[in-house]
Amino acid sequence: MRVHQLTHGAMFGDAVCNHMLEIDARLRAWGYQANMFAEHVAPEMTGRVRPDRDYLAYLDAADDVLIYHYSIYTPNVRAFLASRGRRILVYHNITPAHFFHGWDAALEARCALGRRLLGQLAVCDLGLSDSEYNRRELVQAGFPEEKTGVLPIFLSRHQFEAQSAAADLAVRLRQTGLVNWLTVGRVVPNKAIDDVIRIFYVYNRYINPQSRLYVVGSRYIPSYDAYLDALVAAMGLEGQVIFTGRVTDADLAAYYQAADLCVVASLHEGFCVPLIESMHYGVPILARKATAVPETLGQAGVLFTDLGYEQVAEMAHMLISDEPLRRQVIRKQRERLRDLGPDQAEAALRHALIRANCFDGA
Repeated sequence: MRVHQLTHGAMFGDAVCNHMLEIDARLRAWGYQANMFAEHVAPEMTGRVRPDRDYLAYLDAADDVLIYHYSIYTPNVRAFLASRGRRILVYHNITPAHFFHGWDAALEARCALGRRLLGQLAVCDLGLSDSEYNRRELVQAGFPEEKTGVLPIFLSRHQFEAQSAAADLAVRLRQTGLVNWLTVGRVVPNKAIDDVIRIFYVYNRYINPQSRLYVVGSRYIPSYDAYLDALVAAMGLEGQVIFTGRVTDADLAAYYQAADLCVVASLHEGFCVPLIESMHYGVPILARKATAVPETLGQAGVLFTDLGYEQVAEMAHMLISDEPLRRQVIRKQRERLRDLGPDQAEAALRHALIRANCFDGA
């Protein structure tokens, strides 16, 4: 049996792409013929992922299965709707368009269109999401409750295997006496990087000037980038706030290894993979209680709501300096990580294929 996966973009370091690669590995291990397609294929993925136009040859293959990863509007949604075989949607959530208003008109339009089309995808055989929060959005969009489910994110094993590959960087980052804050993810407005910077400002200015904030993730909205750069300059944090851009898996592991704290201030998340990465590396998490973040954390980490920057900075200081508290938080995070491991995701994938009447693996 052939199982295809189709998505918007394929590149290393992207959570959706990593999820797709891990699913592909399981499908092949279970004896399926597996293919992956994307509208945008980064050079490093050439040979593993094919351009989405190549999928058109399989549109009429009634015995095939298509797993469609949906996270933003892309023209290949028409291929999903036209496919004659069994169709499984994996909804990774689409950032509400208003977050991009005034920053990027093209992204605002694509997110708005992607959300408007979501209800039309309910014609599929099964609608899956990587969190209960996202699954509820499918039901609200018109998907029958009994045709939905949760498929947890597969965290890339390759990334964890690379965790010691950038040891030299980790040593450079871990300078004596310096405290390292870390926030990971695309540098986009819904991530509220400006709030992280303001919280860090209070910590750096009034609690511990021997500290740095590393913002690790792709920067591709020039107006928002300029706004953040101006904010850093206005607060006198040049040299203390470092934007790394997109990094390799090995370098990302080094940033986690050197981090004293992971801060997530995002206003909208469908899952939030950096929370899981922080759990793996033993980095205490301080995160905003919003959208899917509480679900992903479970009873782990420390959540904040709309407290002032001063109060959140004090919470950060406690997580860094109170050793018994720090150990307790890290222990709870490791317990939560066991609930979200690859075995659970693999079992959910197998169950989803059974529900869609297309499981014939071992």
